[in-house]
Amino acid sequence: MADETPRTNGFSHLLEHCLLFRQSHLTEGDRIFRTIKKYGLYYNAHTEQDLMFFELSLPGEHLEAGLELLKEVVFSFNLTEEALEKEKIVLLKELAETARQPEKVGLARIYELAFPQSSYGLPVYGQEEVIRKASLVDLKDWHQKYFRSNRAALVVVGQFDRSRLQAEIKSLFSELQPGPETARHSSPAVSLSESGPIAEIRMKVSDTYLLAGLVAPDYNHPDRLPMDLLSEIVGQGLNPLIYQAFAGQSNLVTSARFHYLSHEQAGLIFISLTTAAGKVSTTKRLLQNFLPKLAEINYSQKDYLPGQQWLVFDFLLGGQNRLQWLAEKMMENPLLLGLSLGKHLLLGEPNRALNYLEAIKALDSSDLRKVARKYLARGKAVWVVIKPE
Repeated sequence: MADETPRTNGFSHLLEHCLLFRQSHLTEGDRIFRTIKKYGLYYNAHTEQDLMFFELSLPGEHLEAGLELLKEVVFSFNLTEEALEKEKIVLLKELAETARQPEKVGLARIYELAFPQSSYGLPVYGQEEVIRKASLVDLKDWHQKYFRSNRAALVVVGQFDRSRLQAEIKSLFSELQPGPETARHSSPAVSLSESGPIAEIRMKVSDTYLLAGLVAPDYNHPDRLPMDLLSEIVGQGLNPLIYQAFAGQSNLVTSARFHYLSHEQAGLIFISLTTAAGKVSTTKRLLQNFLPKLAEINYSQKDYLPGQQWLVFDFLLGGQNRLQWLAEKMMENPLLLGLSLGKHLLLGEPNRALNYLEAIKALDSSDLRKVARKYLARGKAVWVVIKPE
C-alpha cells in the first residue's frame, strides 16, 4: 500500500481479495470452502497503510496443512479474467459500505489533507475508478513485484515443537524466490498550511462529527513510545483526559476519541468528536485551546510535594498500568499477537533491541510534556466536519 500511486491505488486491496477467494486452484471443486470446513479454520486477510496481512487460525494438529494453504494463497497467482471481474463487484460493494461510515470517511479525508504528497494521502481501500479499470496484467505485475519472501514475515503462535516447525517451514518455503532488495523508506516531508485545511462533508448521519488530524512520530521514531502513553492517557481508559477540554460545557459533545496511528514513514494523531451542527465552532475552539495545555500538565503524583500527592490523580501510572494490561490481554488473543509481531518484524529497526513495557515504565511527565509540546502545542491540525444532509 505504501508504494501505491494515484494510478495504482486499490491494487493491493483488490489483490488481497482475489488471492484469498478467487484463485483457480482454490475455487476448483470448492476446495477452499471444503478445507475451511474440514479443518475448522478461521481464514481472512486485510490491507493497511504499510502492510497486508493473511491470517489463519486452526487446531494445532493441522498446522502443517495450514502453512501449506497459506503459501498457496499468498505466493501463487492463478486468476482468470472472469474471477477478477467477479471480485471487483464484491470489492466495489465493500467500498460503497465504507462510504456510509462517517468516521472511516473522515479518517480517509484527514490522511489526504495531512499527507498530500505521500501515498498515505490515498484511500487505504482504493479508489473506485482504479479498481474498475485494473487488469489481470496489472495485478500479476503487482504480485510479482511485491509478493516476495524477502518482503514477508511469518508468525506462528500456539503450542508446537519449535525445531520440528522450523524444519517444516524451511522445507515448505525455501523454494520461494526473493525479489530485489528494497531500501527502507525515509519519512516524507509533510507541510500543513498555517491555518490548517478544513473540509466539510455531507452524509446521511444524525450527529455532526468534528475530526482533527496532526502529524505524529513514525513507527521507529524515539517519540513513538511517549506518544503511545500520552494517547492512552488522553483518549482511553475510564477517565480520558480529553473530556477536560469541554469541562463545564454540558451537552456540547456526546463522544470524544483520541488515537495515535504509527506507520513506517509517518504517524497521525486522530481526534474524533460528535456534537451538534450549531456547536462545531465552539467545540473546535475549546479543543484548540486544550491541546497546548497537554504540554503543561503534571501527569504524575511525583510532580507534586509529598503532602499534596494524595490529592491528585496519577495519570502517568494509570496509563502505564493500562498499557501493561493491554499487553497481557493481547497474550490471550493469538491472532492479535501474531499481527502485532508481524508488523514489528517488517517495520521495526532490526538492530534495535527494546523491551516495550520496560521502556513505557521508564517514562515520566517530562517525556509526555515534550511530545505534547512538539506534536500538539506546535502542530498544525487539519480538520474535517461531517454534517447531516
